[in-house]
Amino acid sequence: MPLSPNVKQKLVGVTALLVIFAILGSLLVLGRPQDPDFAAYEAQTQKIFEDAKTQFERIRNVTLPQDIQLYVYTKQQAVDRWGKTSSSSDTTSVLRQETIYKGLFLMDETESLEGATAEWIASWNAAALGNEIYVIYENFKPWNMPDAEATLIHELTHIWQEGLPASSSYDTNKAYNALAEGDASYMSDYYKTHYYNTPTVSEVSAYTENLPAIINVVKLPSVYPSVPAVVTELNWFPYIQGKAFVSAIVETGGWDQLNLCYTPSYLPSTTEQILHPDKYLAGETAKTSSAPTLADKSWTLIPTSYGYDSDMYGEYFIYVMLNRWLDDSQAQQAVAGWGGDTFSYYEKSSDFLFTWNITWDSVQDASEFHQAFLDLLDLTQTNPQGNNAWVTHGRYLTLTWNPNTTSTLIVCSTNPDIGDPSFFT
Repeated sequence: MPLSPNVKQKLVGVTALLVIFAILGSLLVLGRPQDPDFAAYEAQTQKIFEDAKTQFERIRNVTLPQDIQLYVYTKQQAVDRWGKTSSSSDTTSVLRQETIYKGLFLMDETESLEGATAEWIASWNAAALGNEIYVIYENFKPWNMPDAEATLIHELTHIWQEGLPASSSYDTNKAYNALAEGDASYMSDYYKTHYYNTPTVSEVSAYTENLPAIINVVKLPSVYPSVPAVVTELNWFPYIQGKAFVSAIVETGGWDQLNLCYTPSYLPSTTEQILHPDKYLAGETAKTSSAPTLADKSWTLIPTSYGYDSDMYGEYFIYVMLNRWLDDSQAQQAVAGWGGDTFSYYEKSSDFLFTWNITWDSVQDASEFHQAFLDLLDLTQTNPQGNNAWVTHGRYLTLTWNPNTTSTLIVCSTNPDIGDPSFFT
């Protein structure tokens, strides 16, 4: 059955995925011929579904569950079933994430993480839930071979995949999704390459609660310029980098090596491992990072979406943050020595406080990130306040690094006292 991400996974990730699929959906309806009558459509869909099961079992040398069901939904049926609006608590979580993103210069002040909800559901091509596969009548084209059957093989991969343990952090969740989505995309590409000898295109799918959805596109254009670019880049990670990771694993040890990735002792746990399969194969995991202790105990710690006091963003998140302002070479160099990180979020009255401690592999790595972040701050044209402090749009930010140490600390708040040495104990 499909992998089950933590029920409490970060809502900004959900919102980001909604936005991405709303964008992609706009491409899928352009230039499509009129759909044939529903009965013929359903018969053709069922035909290639049966063949897809045979092809999947042949490629992977496994046996799929016998009770997999295929359903044809219209856009409206999908929206009616899954297009529920977010609760007020969901909205609050999204706004908190938006505050962090803006504080780290990942978003412009005019941008918002709140976006389309039902639109993206109407743009699905196919989805898997439990032992059920749904195809969307207006979007899924069963005569468009081999792409249509490859899409079903993608979804069958999700049904076959073993359930993974609940994620403990943002970064781990990205790594789990990269394994799941990378595997499914690799399978659909493998099918097309080996059985149709056709070039492959990007295949995108995502998990929203227990529901993965897949859409096939050649590239992602800037159809909606108001959508934050960071939303797109962060949420394409499991699909693009995940497939590259799976490809490297299969090339190293074949399907057996890939299957081993699903066992508890061999699960990829960081985006660093996904980006650098050699580090995954070497067993390199995240180092422990400690959050600073506040002197003022009146701040309220907001639990993470995973129910913990802190979370971890990981190497890829830091890369995206830097690459928004710096060239790709400098951004990659600055994050190459990532070792681990931890962030916490607090509130007091109308103030917020975000602390982010990043551990690096060496003093040199910490120095390179420190310089890269200073370069980022120069480009954002924030107002320096002295003592490694800056202010913009009512938010104060400090960057602390003691030379000869391997940790850097970023603090952002609406409270100007964060620059006072006595703010932390």
